[in-house]
Amino acid sequence: MVLTSDVELDRVRRVHQLRSYRIASVLRIGVVGLMSAAMVVGTRRAEWPEQTTLIVLYAFVAMCAVLLAFTPFRQWMRLGPLAGMSRYEPFAFTAIDVLALTGFQLMSTDGIYPLLIMTLLPVLVGLDVSSRRAAVVLAFTLVGFAVAVLQDPAMVRAIGWPEGIFRFLLYAFLCGTALVVVRIEERHARSVAGLSALREELLAQTMTASEVLQRRISESIHDGPLQDVLAARQELIELDTASPGDERVGRALAGLQSASERLRQATFELHPAVLEQVGLGAAVQQLVTFTAERSGIKIASDIDYPVRNAIDPIVFGVARELLSNVVRHSRATNASVTLGLTDGRCVLDVADDGVGITGETMARRLGEGHIGLASHRARVDAAGGAFVFLDTPAGTHVCVELPLSA
Repeated sequence: MVLTSDVELDRVRRVHQLRSYRIASVLRIGVVGLMSAAMVVGTRRAEWPEQTTLIVLYAFVAMCAVLLAFTPFRQWMRLGPLAGMSRYEPFAFTAIDVLALTGFQLMSTDGIYPLLIMTLLPVLVGLDVSSRRAAVVLAFTLVGFAVAVLQDPAMVRAIGWPEGIFRFLLYAFLCGTALVVVRIEERHARSVAGLSALREELLAQTMTASEVLQRRISESIHDGPLQDVLAARQELIELDTASPGDERVGRALAGLQSASERLRQATFELHPAVLEQVGLGAAVQQLVTFTAERSGIKIASDIDYPVRNAIDPIVFGVARELLSNVVRHSRATNASVTLGLTDGRCVLDVADDGVGITGETMARRLGEGHIGLASHRARVDAAGGAFVFLDTPAGTHVCVELPLSA
């Protein structure tokens, strides 16, 4: 349960962080506009060249933040070599905010507007989801505000020390409010993660119980009805050999042959014996073959998985569910399945050229009681893996990564 909670908390934090990251990136564009207006209205022309250079550089950083927040590049960063760096993006951009706005104030002589723009820093920091990180950044912004006021003798003479102290206290109050907001958001994320982790744990337990039941049903079909069908077929073969020429016997043999094949496919999809006998790679390949024959969809496969591991049943269950969704919902004509090993992790890719799937569609299906994908994702998360819908121009592309168990 602890592992599931930690994984779920990290997932919820990523969702909140991405949302806050996108809001901050849009607000940052507005800050650039306000800085430009403050330069024109509230600062001296002699200071414009340096301020213009700073604003242009900050605008470039703001555009980079927007691109990183709203483009598919983020998915590649999550799964690629920069996965460990993506979590530091918000902190890096917030640090640049502090440097840019503090520097803008320091470049201004007797400029009240640049000082007012610095009050936007607590707003940007308040969108963070880490109270520790926010506390560090807000402490630096508070120091920067104090330095900005003290280094401007003209402003101090104009407003006097009492008003200067009042402005500092007001700014400190804004920073404290921002920290409280971040703390509340952090607790909210923990609460959501706890509830979500409980739901995911229940789904995972349901899937485990379902697998046990499926295995029992598979064994019952294999040892019961399938053996009866094969025995009846053998009797008819012997009857046809003794008294050839009866078309009814031929039709009965064809029907029993079809029934035995369907029973074999059913027992395989419920619980493949090949998974325990020769491993995951052969099981997935056989699943691809059965699915393509039954559905008529062209399914290409690229399978290179020579190991046996405790996570194999989880991966097979995910592959079975994804291919089932391709057949039932995608309306695709082509699909592909890739299974391999990368840096000690099992990587499964399933893609199709169908109608695609959205988060709203998944939520609707879950609300209707279709817990298939949600349950499998819960098991993947509990095993320390990742279950990601990748952006694609058409169809659906799912990437599942799982670390190999020791």
